[in-house]
Amino acid sequence: MTSSGANGGRPGPTGKMDPSTLDPAMLALIVASIEAEFERAPPTIAVIGLSGVGKSSTINALFGTARDVSATTRGTSRFHKRTFDIISHRVYGTSLKCALRIIDAPGLGEDTALDDNYLKRYRQHLPEADIALWVVAARNRALALDQRYLAALADVLPPLVVGINQADLVDPLSWNEAINLPSREQTANIQKIVEDRAQKLGSAFSRTVKAVPYSAHKHYNLQALFTACLDHAPKQRRWMFEILKGFSTRDWLAGAKGLSPQQRRDIEAKFLQSDQPLDLSAFAQIKR
Repeated sequence: MTSSGANGGRPGPTGKMDPSTLDPAMLALIVASIEAEFERAPPTIAVIGLSGVGKSSTINALFGTARDVSATTRGTSRFHKRTFDIISHRVYGTSLKCALRIIDAPGLGEDTALDDNYLKRYRQHLPEADIALWVVAARNRALALDQRYLAALADVLPPLVVGINQADLVDPLSWNEAINLPSREQTANIQKIVEDRAQKLGSAFSRTVKAVPYSAHKHYNLQALFTACLDHAPKQRRWMFEILKGFSTRDWLAGAKGLSPQQRRDIEAKFLQSDQPLDLSAFAQIKR
């Protein structure tokens, strides 16, 4: 894709390139080039973790794959390699047909008789992934199976982020519903859990790992998890994941029932910057 050049569009009211001021042929070229790249090589994330830790809810929360999507590719009934079609409105003034490929074994850890086959399939497909998201449950201190699987897959793992889900269920179960955040006691325990899981899982395959606590159910700390995934994705592919972001600060705020209107506005002003539409001009140099 070529640059828009001097006549390639003027800033809109948000300061971003306004697609309505672009030459229609140039706008069509930019959109077609972005969509063609998603079709040619969809961004791919491998989601790994024991059964019941919330892998599906995590992907749904991050990328909105529970809404307006269709599974177009599927492997066996137990090991999934699925490509989701997603309509993204993340780029200012456009609607883009995108795709996200997810590699997942939903039954990992349920039956050791099947796990060897799951691990074999992961070893086959992990080299195709841009990033791996290893999900554990915050309250689960038994990490032996996770350590075993990490060691078995260490030589084929792409860049790895450890997601510590269900932070809202950490003892002493005193989640502050009014502001949809952990209590002071929970916050202290969550930090200890992060340090413990990062050390134990990292030692399983001699890597330093990034561990991020979050709650897919509460939409808590999703931006930190998403940013960690972006940081670990290949540099030339990060823009694709950024376009696929499927959550907003308002999703988290919707669960904060005790905020006054002014408090809600103050928080939105502070955190909504990360939800701003992406500037079309940032994609003007993408090559087909």
